[in-house]
Amino acid sequence: MKQFWRGGLALWLLMMVGAWAQAGQEGIAGKTRYLLQANPGQYQALTRLLQRRGTTPALALPAHEAAAVYLADEDLAALRGQPALRWLEPDVKRYPMSLPQQVPYGIGLVQADAAHLGNNFDSASGNLLLCLIDSGYDQTHEDLPLTTVQGISDPGGAGDWFVDELHHGTHVAGTLAALNNSIGVLGVLPSGQVGLGIVKVFDGDGWAYSSSLIAALDACRQLQAGRSLVVNMSLGGILSSRTEDRAFADAYKAGVLLVAAAGNDGSSRKSYPASYASVISVAALDEAKQIASFSQHNSAVELAAPGVGVLSTVPMGSALLGELTQGGNAYKALPMEGSVLASQMGPLVDCGLGDSPCLAAGQANGLCLIARGSISFADKVLNCQAGGGRGAIIYNNVDGDLNGTLGGVTTQIPSVGIRQADGLSLLTLLGQSAQLTVSQGNYAYYDGTSMATPHVAGVAALVWSRHLACSNAEIRSALAASALDLGEPGRDSYFGYGLVQAQSADDLLLAGCTTTPDTGGATGGKGGKGGGKP
Repeated sequence: MKQFWRGGLALWLLMMVGAWAQAGQEGIAGKTRYLLQANPGQYQALTRLLQRRGTTPALALPAHEAAAVYLADEDLAALRGQPALRWLEPDVKRYPMSLPQQVPYGIGLVQADAAHLGNNFDSASGNLLLCLIDSGYDQTHEDLPLTTVQGISDPGGAGDWFVDELHHGTHVAGTLAALNNSIGVLGVLPSGQVGLGIVKVFDGDGWAYSSSLIAALDACRQLQAGRSLVVNMSLGGILSSRTEDRAFADAYKAGVLLVAAAGNDGSSRKSYPASYASVISVAALDEAKQIASFSQHNSAVELAAPGVGVLSTVPMGSALLGELTQGGNAYKALPMEGSVLASQMGPLVDCGLGDSPCLAAGQANGLCLIARGSISFADKVLNCQAGGGRGAIIYNNVDGDLNGTLGGVTTQIPSVGIRQADGLSLLTLLGQSAQLTVSQGNYAYYDGTSMATPHVAGVAALVWSRHLACSNAEIRSALAASALDLGEPGRDSYFGYGLVQAQSADDLLLAGCTTTPDTGGATGGKGGKGGGKP
């Protein structure tokens, strides 16, 4: 093997260049971004070699004797036989793991509330740091902590940590720590005492390199300041990185608890960093405890948590909110993406499928009730508008919420989607007046393993804050041993050990930190089908 790395490295590099470039790693001026790992004690020699070739690291990782570098093909040839280089690999991309769907349910599913743990249940959380590696944090949000938050900007050039162009990080933060202040939503740790570390790796483009993720992990550890540390990573990518794997393994050995999203493509393909042995991989389930159709399933999945239609914070004023009321009753209404902001009142009118202007004489200025199907949402809204309708209410043709888009089509009236059952109910009230409003707001429903991940990271932090004498491995073991088993008995590839449970883990640890063995990382499991698989 040593002989291969010394004599065959250049050939191997040249063979891999084409494949890696196809993985989306193209850099500036025809160069490709790679992650270089130095041999032990050879980091300085490697950087001098790069300097002689006129190459400056895009991101230096001296603590890991590694660097991210843009290289041309001729640079790869020059690395042939260099004793300072241990390995070279693509600096693979990492993406947020969220989906724009909306179905609501609460913190109680993971037992992270006073009903399960008693009053002041997270009062000791100030002894712990919960670090978010994500797209930033809206520090002006009405429902998020301010005084206990620290941030680090630009570990990979993403910008200021307190600006969240992608909205993803602020949503994750709300699930973790939204305040118990009578407005908005409630987080897993709602007292405002938990230490939050914000490390921004995503800008508005929505991706980052694995080297940036390694640097972000280092930044979290810099903010740790002697506290127990839980790191939330609602992100991932399909390619692994040995440098990244080693960095996370080192952090886990040093006592850091690492949690990441399992992935959203609904396949058995592994995602990273979630599938490294040092990281807890989190799958997503819905309000009925069924596995989400998008959630990845494989032997690395360790725990499951709510990830379908999670309501949480987004940057102030960035969300669309829908309201539909009739006769004192409120109906859940999800704004069509692209809807105008307006509030309209009028009688309910049955417009069928909405495939033609539907308001007859005397019905103008009504609110159109339209069934889903046949034509696009935008065409339905335009037909309502053409008939003189003031607003369009489109009801689903299957169970569940209706979260639709106008696809960039310009309309002039507010439009929302509602559940099938609510639409059928409103059809019995034709001619009666209703109020429809689409407005800006500060909260939104998101879907994804990104949304499941902070439930697990938050529960881990909550339980650890109540048992600070325990190690990260003991907390991890307790979460696995106390999870609510779903799907096939025991661990499976869909739910892992099951739905994370704060009270059950807390009760288990009352008997002592070492009552359960370590889970052994992200390997193992039966790999069988979960009972909730769609």
